Amino acid sequence: MKILALAIALIIGYLGQAQIHNRLLQLNTGITNEQFDFRNATTAINDTSQYKYEYVSWSPSISYTHEFALGSVLSMSGKVGFQYQNLFYNHTHYGGAFTYASFNPRITVFYRRGFEYYIKLAVGISIFMHKDDVIHKEHERYFPERVNFFTGVTLGGFNYFLSDHWGINAEFSIWSPEMLTFGVNYRFFRGIPQEPIDYENNEEGF
Repeated sequence: MKILALAIALIIGYLGQAQIHNRLLQLNTGITNEQFDFRNATTAINDTSQYKYEYVSWSPSISYTHEFALGSVLSMSGKVGFQYQNLFYNHTHYGGAFTYASFNPRITVFYRRGFEYYIKLAVGISIFMHKDDVIHKEHERYFPERVNFFTGVTLGGFNYFLSDHWGINAEFSIWSPEMLTFGVNYRFFRGIPQEPIDYENNEEGF
């Protein structure tokens, strides 16, 4: 926790001196760590209890990201997302849908002619829309609180730009709501930002 607090303080200090540039918008869909946690609970509860737990249906997660460039390798983004899940506990509708939001310091590790590999940190909050009062006490450990804070890491973040502005994206993350996502993005200038940025004659390629 102390290391995280120090990292956040350093980022805030950097933001105070950096030139911030609108970089890209991103829309993703995928699967979440939360849905796997709920599915794993199905076996654990139904095999050892008289209470029946059913994972009825789910939809892919949907998230929107807005990213700002702070330099040639560092950027900061904000993300909001949602996933619908339909769960029943002891023949009573429990819920399971949740929404989440985070801010995400990001470092570009490699960039070449439109292909970009990056890693990023996600610090955020997830809010579940469920009826936690229907859960028996012996099973409460399998279900999240209504409000949860998380710190996640994207180990594999990949962009490939098909044109000056449009590209595709994939991310693999741990310790955050999202696990594996795919999407599209729109960037405001070609290449990665330099100091200063020349929006008309940026020569980094796609």
